[in-house]
Amino acid sequence: MKNILNMIVHTIVCTLAGVFFILLCMYHSSCHITPEGIKLVSDGITSVKIKEYSIDEGLIQVWFSKTVEPESVFAVESDETCTSIENFLNHEKKMDVDCSASNDNSLRFTVRDKTQIGKTYDLFACVKDTSGNTLSFTIPFYGENRNFPVMVISEVSDFYSRKDGICEYIELYAVTSGNLFGLELISASDDRHFALPCAEVRKGDYVIVHLRSESESCISETGDNLSLSRAKGSVNGVRDIWIDNDQSVLNSTAEILMLKNKARSVVTDCVMYCRQDYALENEKWKSEKLCEASEICLDYGLWHGEGKPSDAVYSMKRKTTSHISRTNIKYLNGNSGVKNSRDNWIGIAKSKTTPGGPNMW
Repeated sequence: MKNILNMIVHTIVCTLAGVFFILLCMYHSSCHITPEGIKLVSDGITSVKIKEYSIDEGLIQVWFSKTVEPESVFAVESDETCTSIENFLNHEKKMDVDCSASNDNSLRFTVRDKTQIGKTYDLFACVKDTSGNTLSFTIPFYGENRNFPVMVISEVSDFYSRKDGICEYIELYAVTSGNLFGLELISASDDRHFALPCAEVRKGDYVIVHLRSESESCISETGDNLSLSRAKGSVNGVRDIWIDNDQSVLNSTAEILMLKNKARSVVTDCVMYCRQDYALENEKWKSEKLCEASEICLDYGLWHGEGKPSDAVYSMKRKTTSHISRTNIKYLNGNSGVKNSRDNWIGIAKSKTTPGGPNMW
């Protein structure tokens, strides 16, 4: 009996010790569950927690579990050696950051120094609550792009042939000049997001976004040399961008493509297309993702009509391959606000596609 009692006591003690350890971890900075992207670099125990944060055009706002005030705030260009408080505090090139408090337990950080488009930086901050508890953390962010171009989707092909080395592409046309960094393409059918790189474009330029890259010759041309890419489908003198992807993309039966300014959280262009038989058989889009994308396009005023399949451009009835081309490019040069609709698009044969050049029909 004595041995049994000892075993029970031992079990209880071990259980309580485990619970104590878990509770300790809940309050220790290295065990905090934080929003994705934030890295805690605090030493010791703190009761301050980060609830969420947002980054919008150079403004970083962080919400905390209680009221805090900043003790130390600055930014540095990202460096793999910065892994502790000492590394950050001793960094040679600190960037000034303005900080202001809001009445919702949040702090707003604005980098005062100019950042370079596409480069990665880390915001470092040490905050303190009214009890004297401190929390140090870093948030990665990109150099701000203040010069976005007006871009439109001008041609789409979902033809893929591994044998012939041909892949799906989305062609973009630059209505104005600017930098592509911060823009992304979205295929709504599978909710795939394709980020565009840091690259300057001029008014009137075409950009071919190839949606698969399966060889070393698939080189994205982000600089001035537009003849680097040697892969099948590349066009010399036109900017070729290759997405790091080897999976199937674009639904040839029904698809909605959106061009989004991710940095400003706004969709700027779209195109809806489907096979004609799909539109005749379905009053609504069959997938929830396509329905949501259709609503988004209508909310932004980017597509004429009710956003139904019957309002979409019909792709060609050639096997399962879709090739569609925009017909009103020349009118966009003088009016970037021209509303998009099925009347501005046409389904074309593969022989009529013109990646990187003026559309023809």
